[in-house]
Amino acid sequence: MACPMPAGVSLSARGPWPTLWAMLTDSEATNVLRALDALDELEAAAVKLVRAELACGPAIDGLVADPLTEGSRIDLLCLADTVAADLLSVMGRARSLHTMVDTAPASSARDALAAHLTGSDST
Repeated sequence: MACPMPAGVSLSARGPWPTLWAMLTDSEATNVLRALDALDELEAAAVKLVRAELACGPAIDGLVADPLTEGSRIDLLCLADTVAADLLSVMGRARSLHTMVDTAPASSARDALAAHLTGSDST
């Protein structure tokens, strides 16, 4: 049994959606929508992570340098921020990402992200 059209989508809508919705089962359509919702949440989380890290960059620099935080989740920020930056770039948010980096206070996180974005832009 094909799934009903999602709210706001009519049979006269242009593009592939009406055909796709007609081809999907209820379960498939539900999982497609869940995946798209998760992608939206992932994008929002990536923005939140990068914005928060850049806003407190100097404090994070101090925490990373502290031997008491070695091996903690603080150390993971330097990996997670580049993954988040790549995700935002892929999702068309490169301009806002560059703006966040350009307006952030000086920190190693800002410098590392700026270098990462420069490398990403040239490929």
